[in-house]
Amino acid sequence: MTAALGEVLRNTLDHLTGADFKRFKHLLRDQGQIAWGKLEKADTDDTVDLMVQVYSTGAGDVMLTILKKMNHNQLAIDLEKDLEELGGQQCSPGLVRGDGGVKVDITADSGGMVEAPALSGGSPMPQQGGDDTAAEEVKKKKTSLKFKLREHLKKRFNVVHQESGVTSVQDIYTELYIVEGRTVGVNSTHEVSTINMGQIGRGPRSGDKQVKLANMFTDGSATRVLTMGIAGVGKTVAVQKFVMDWVEEKANQDIDFVFVLPFRELNLMKGENCNLLHLLQSFYPNLEDLEDVLGLSKCKIIFVLDGLDESRLKLDFRKWICELEKKSSVDMLITSLIKGMLLSSALLWVTTRPAAASLIPEDCFNFLTEVRGFNDPQKIEFFQNNIKNPEKAERIIDHIKENRSLHIMCHIPVFCRIIANVMEKILEDQSKKESAKTLTALYTWYSVFQIKSINDKYPEDKKMSAKEKGDLLVKLGKLAFKHLEKGTLIFYENDLEECNIDVDCGALKSGVCTQIFNLESASTGEDIFSFVHLSVQEFLAALYVLHEGVLRANPFPNNWKEKTSWRFSHSRFDLFKMAVDKALQSQNGHFDLLVRFLLGLAPMLEPEIRSPLKEVLPQLAIREVSIEKTVQYIKEKIREDISPERTINLFHCLNELGDNSLVEEINR
Repeated sequence: MTAALGEVLRNTLDHLTGADFKRFKHLLRDQGQIAWGKLEKADTDDTVDLMVQVYSTGAGDVMLTILKKMNHNQLAIDLEKDLEELGGQQCSPGLVRGDGGVKVDITADSGGMVEAPALSGGSPMPQQGGDDTAAEEVKKKKTSLKFKLREHLKKRFNVVHQESGVTSVQDIYTELYIVEGRTVGVNSTHEVSTINMGQIGRGPRSGDKQVKLANMFTDGSATRVLTMGIAGVGKTVAVQKFVMDWVEEKANQDIDFVFVLPFRELNLMKGENCNLLHLLQSFYPNLEDLEDVLGLSKCKIIFVLDGLDESRLKLDFRKWICELEKKSSVDMLITSLIKGMLLSSALLWVTTRPAAASLIPEDCFNFLTEVRGFNDPQKIEFFQNNIKNPEKAERIIDHIKENRSLHIMCHIPVFCRIIANVMEKILEDQSKKESAKTLTALYTWYSVFQIKSINDKYPEDKKMSAKEKGDLLVKLGKLAFKHLEKGTLIFYENDLEECNIDVDCGALKSGVCTQIFNLESASTGEDIFSFVHLSVQEFLAALYVLHEGVLRANPFPNNWKEKTSWRFSHSRFDLFKMAVDKALQSQNGHFDLLVRFLLGLAPMLEPEIRSPLKEVLPQLAIREVSIEKTVQYIKEKIREDISPERTINLFHCLNELGDNSLVEEINR
């Protein structure tokens, strides 16, 4: 019978490969009867031999318990059937306890049965079955902790900041288009440029398998999920929605505890040493009995690590820890969680921009998803949900449909939010509508509207002058440009101070904060700043480049000679030419959108054009014969042998400059 049992167990384990087999061995180790030293290098045959040797005929039930913890439900069902076919002899009556522990038939000093408690994270739990009081105590603790956790998460994740005020995520959420798998390869190209080429957002493509957010972890096979999507496509809002559905008991009620650990907040703990419990307590300080979560029998826990692309941690997957009580750097704790070596029974969900996905080995996940944003029906639904006046919503939808560039960009939820905030004001004035045909014009109106709205929140004696508003835009642009070069999207107080931005400035704590520049308070109490979207950062960076290049210094110096010569002689055309060249030298389109915005600002600053920038930055409105020369230079570059991606962006640049002659020439 033992040989037959071993064969059944081997056949079952043969279905587990890679990361799943590693997780199985870690969960087996957590049962407390087999040392990791024996399991670490054990293959399938060795693992089964160890189980039968230690658990005897109880090995089948131990494997069942572990498979269920891993959510391999179908595999567990098949194993149960195979065990039944052995005639019920795989487990002696009373051998396996209800908590997953077993009575092992080995000789102790007293001679008899030795009870092995079920361990979850290394903590023995009260035996169920015979001890109703202990079972009831466990149930009470679990219920109390869940209630406290739900209250904590509700305070943190329930609201979304909009220009009109604070809104519940449940009221405005529009279902995102999420698909299984991902775009082939790691996306290292510029994320906004690829929107046009990939035709993302037009609707389902043949072969796409759509994934409902609420069902991500319900089919039993997905236990470690990686979700990718470009900046602003809705990953963090999707996390908010997932959490709030759990809090309000609308979905995923089989999950007992949800712990959200955003990377931007984990960054603040870089350099600290702690164990997992202390890490969680720093994020959830009001949960006094948090240590009980890791020890509760049969608890289903999910860790949500949001924003891998914002991580400043050093994730070295050659090093990890397995013991819950062991202290290590936060970097190693997170690495161990992701690798499945620490609390391996827990579910895991990591979100990231595609370019950062390679920071984690792919075998750490068993399910990959990609957020594509909105398809066409979802775009319409978003505006109908977020603009209360149906007539205005319809006018905005019609305006977007008329402009191909805006329509394609609207697959990004954050871009829809920008349009919803600004287009209502623009459409009230026909002259503004005519001046909002390009991407640059839209972002210009948007940024200036937000800066000007600061005064709405202050009395007359504290209102900012037009010059002060312009200065703030330039300072934000300096921050945007410097960190765009570094490839960083989040900032801390010292980053703002380096750009002469007063962190206590009232403007940062008013409407501009939630519409251009986000401010969040981490669990540690420290402030975290970011632009609402990568494209907003790039627009302000372009504004800074124009301001510095025209009035001060060369923002793109390749060497000291260029930097020195710029002081004596330069024109706006020189700046545009240098920016185009820099963008063409980039392999991944790093400066594509910045250049598109920079060139798009030129026609907006012509004397005869009505531009909101002239009120806050009048010094930029200088007439130069730069547009015609820039158009000719771009046409020359298009005729050269450059990549299709860069060519497409140069056509966009011509559009921003108001020149379609080359497109018309090609069409003829």
